Amino acid sequence: MLVFLSLIGFVSCKDDANSIGEGRLMLGMNVSMPQVGASEQSQQNEQQLLADSCRVRIYSSKGLVRYYKGLDNVPSKLQLASGDYRIQAITGDSVPATFKMGYYKGESNFTIEANKETSINVTCKILSTLVSISFADELKEVLTDYSVTIASPKGSLVYTQAHIDSIGYFILPKDCTELTWSIEGTQSNGNTYTQNGVLQNVKPAMKYNLTFNYNEAEYNQGGAYFNLLVDERTVEKMSNIVVYKRPSITGLDFDIERPVVYEENTGEQIAVYINASSALQQVAVSGTDLQSLGLPGNSVEFVSASEITLNTWAMAGLAYRYEYDSENDISVAKLTFSKAFVKNLPQGTHIISIYAADSHAKSWTQELNITISNAVVLTESVARADIWAKRATLRGSILKETSDALSFQYRIKNSSSWTSVDAVRNGNNLSAEISGLTPGKTYEYRAVSGTTPSAISLEFTTESQFIIPNAGFENFHTEGKVLLMYGEGESMWWDSGNHGSATLNKNITTQDTEVKHSGNSSLKMKSQFVGLGAIGKFAAGNVFVGTYSGTDGTNGILDFGRPFTTRPNKLTGYYKYVTGEVDYSDTDALPKGSPNDVGNIYIAIGDWDAPVHITTKDKNLFDKNDPHIIGFGEIVQTANTDGDGLVPFSINIDYRATDRIPTYIVIVASASMYGDYFTGSSASTMWLDDLELVYE
Repeated sequence: MLVFLSLIGFVSCKDDANSIGEGRLMLGMNVSMPQVGASEQSQQNEQQLLADSCRVRIYSSKGLVRYYKGLDNVPSKLQLASGDYRIQAITGDSVPATFKMGYYKGESNFTIEANKETSINVTCKILSTLVSISFADELKEVLTDYSVTIASPKGSLVYTQAHIDSIGYFILPKDCTELTWSIEGTQSNGNTYTQNGVLQNVKPAMKYNLTFNYNEAEYNQGGAYFNLLVDERTVEKMSNIVVYKRPSITGLDFDIERPVVYEENTGEQIAVYINASSALQQVAVSGTDLQSLGLPGNSVEFVSASEITLNTWAMAGLAYRYEYDSENDISVAKLTFSKAFVKNLPQGTHIISIYAADSHAKSWTQELNITISNAVVLTESVARADIWAKRATLRGSILKETSDALSFQYRIKNSSSWTSVDAVRNGNNLSAEISGLTPGKTYEYRAVSGTTPSAISLEFTTESQFIIPNAGFENFHTEGKVLLMYGEGESMWWDSGNHGSATLNKNITTQDTEVKHSGNSSLKMKSQFVGLGAIGKFAAGNVFVGTYSGTDGTNGILDFGRPFTTRPNKLTGYYKYVTGEVDYSDTDALPKGSPNDVGNIYIAIGDWDAPVHITTKDKNLFDKNDPHIIGFGEIVQTANTDGDGLVPFSINIDYRATDRIPTYIVIVASASMYGDYFTGSSASTMWLDDLELVYE
């Protein structure tokens, strides 16, 4: 049975889309969560975790256009330009194996038409395979301290007696349909007993209950200690247990997150909608100066207010109306500040707090900023894509004509002095490019006419500089036969083809303490034939950002990329390359006997939904023309580098789009560029050291 998490977007039908070329998306989202026998409180806690961790992305043909984390943060209405879109939602734990929770994904395509409303529903279905373990009482008579390990090619979990009530969640690699199991325990004579096997035809969204039961007859005849009973069940049934979205508070035809600005005596009516997925219990409005502005008091709670109170506030300029749909258990309230009230507001900034709470104890507070100003210019919000690590584009607009010089002022937040920069005017829009900023700092800025600043100052935070983990390749450790590019106890960031080559006792990528730029070591990538006699394959020495996920025969299964949200301008570092005659080739791109092998280093920054999945067996390789790529740069090395040591390199990142924010970074280096085709020279070697992302 599944638990149903619901996000309901509800807006008043009176709030019609009227932007030319835009339409509205009404979005419903469900997360189908298996009910696995946990306590009601535990189940509710997991429901909330799934709701809070849900990531919702909306893509157009240009890439990512909306991103939200947490169902509570998804707006009740979405205004989008007309066109085709794809929405994707993911939540849960995306690690290969975990006892915590499953991994869920849902997506849908939709089209927005101008001045029309589009409704879609996206259901996030579980992608994990669920496994539970139980031990029969008879097993306790022959084994003690027993445990079971369940493993996929990407991860494993150890079940002990303490995990009898635990559910393991596994994400199976593409085309993988097997889980391995092994049981280990101590026999009555003190010896260790182990046995293993394979669970076949395993599928996602299925739960496998494995019962280990001692079978005395089979054991006496030379068999195993136990029978393994497998109970396979689907998890695609649903029950309607709802996690409710908190109330949303939005402005009619304006962004309530930004100040509403008017000149004196020119105000208009302001309407605010409160939408809730249950009955509203409280709607309160408060402010320090409401009474002095002509309202009956500095605060009011409308839901419990008498008809006399409602009429008194409405006559003074703040009307309240409420509608509740009992059949669907959704409600909407409308607050209307009259034109007369707004028009008579004195010069200055007026902050009005709006609080809403529903019958499910969900609440939200939103501030409405009404600014009355005689300023000539207005400060506008900076677009996220206009904010880099050391530069940004400031925005503003002209409220009325002036012959004064137009500019912007900016400074690090709370510092004492402003820096001025001339504004560029385009119609009534103002902009200015500023540079030399400090990464990871919050700045405040304002538009200025002559010496008079806008009544509004706004903020932005520059992107942080990302430091590449283990950039000098100082930290290594070995697990089994595999040499890994991170220290014991550290998190993996780099990986290599060592996982495949180590099965034949070779690490093609190693630590070199002799050839280096600084520190104790560098990374050495040595292309070579890996095998026994004539059995084997040519393997390129390589390193990449991501994870080696598995081996299919002699072919690698890789996941390129790590989460990343900034935009550097260059990748720099030090390298050495030694090439040789191509003695292995499976491609016409570089035939056997070619005088020089080709090495390469490349960096890609893109807005992928997940790491880029690479399967070399079917030549599903990294595509440098992938539309998800935002920025790309590379070195293609066809000759030996100069001298005996490492030389500096710098790769400029060419940004194909500047209006998109990345989600992943990919860095790949290989001593043999065509290694995916088992092509290259066994003499080819590349060293890397001291990598750095440069921000300008």
